[in-house]
Amino acid sequence: MTLPPATDDIPRLRIRELVEAMQCMPVGVTIIDSALSMRYWNGAFCRLLNFSEEVMHAGVTLPELFHYNARRGEFGPGDPDAQVQERIRLARLFQPHHFTRTRPDGTVLDITGRVIYGEDGEAFGFVTIYQDVTLERRHEQHLLAANRELRIAYDDLKLAQAGYAAMEEDRRRYYHMAARDPLTGLFTRYYMEDAAARMIELHERNASARLALLIFDIDHFKQINDAHGHLSGDAVLRVVGQLLSKRSRKTDVAVRYGGDEFAIFQSGASDDDCLAFAERFCDTVQALRLDGLSGLQLSISAGVAEHRIGESMNDLIARADAALYVAKRAGRNCSRKAP
Repeated sequence: MTLPPATDDIPRLRIRELVEAMQCMPVGVTIIDSALSMRYWNGAFCRLLNFSEEVMHAGVTLPELFHYNARRGEFGPGDPDAQVQERIRLARLFQPHHFTRTRPDGTVLDITGRVIYGEDGEAFGFVTIYQDVTLERRHEQHLLAANRELRIAYDDLKLAQAGYAAMEEDRRRYYHMAARDPLTGLFTRYYMEDAAARMIELHERNASARLALLIFDIDHFKQINDAHGHLSGDAVLRVVGQLLSKRSRKTDVAVRYGGDEFAIFQSGASDDDCLAFAERFCDTVQALRLDGLSGLQLSISAGVAEHRIGESMNDLIARADAALYVAKRAGRNCSRKAP
């Protein structure tokens, strides 16, 4: 240990003063000589290791303290004699060391040993510092545990995000499957109920924004299936559906209503406008000629109804459907408007 040089104003620090200073330190301090005899210890050392005055008597040696600790289980399970001999062997190496030790009562000690060298460079003892780091270790463990939980939560979040993205993609895919008829490409009745409800709600808020419904039915479709087969019937449905989609406006909701029936909700259109659209579409369908179905004469009938304020979607559909049956009774291949 090197003391600061004395000056005229500052006398050399006396050994007694140094000893008293170390007694005031909050950390334990011990000094042993080359024979492993305890030459000095302070009160904090005794308190940290629970050494009584009977144990820490004058002339006590480090091996004696090792035996005492081994007997009271300070070194954990194992053969006490073997534990002591190993610690004595390490102490006699006189090498710097630093480690932590957890006592049976849960106290965690940070222990640092440094070699004391004489003027000839030979090691003649050890000074060892004992510091209670129990709170620091607990905080560290809490932080590590919190960090682990945070990483787990983060990993779970990433998995959840990936799962949500997959679920969202599935939702879009299934919604598209539910919204689009696979044969004609038109919207399904499932989608129509959702979209038409919104269109009716908008009309209820603004009566000047007119809304009308057209319902089409292919004439004698059962005879087409019976005479030409269901594959040909599907071909007819596909062509009519594609044609209806092509003739519709972007704001229209064109639907395969069911079987051989089709429907269109047209916003901003009156029943007269829709009736004119229906008649043009009837003419277009009548002019169709399908490959492989020579001699087949297609025709379609239509019913039109304009939405009334306060009218439900079911009532609107019922009026358009009633108009369709009026067209059927009128000889088909025509359109009629609901009163």
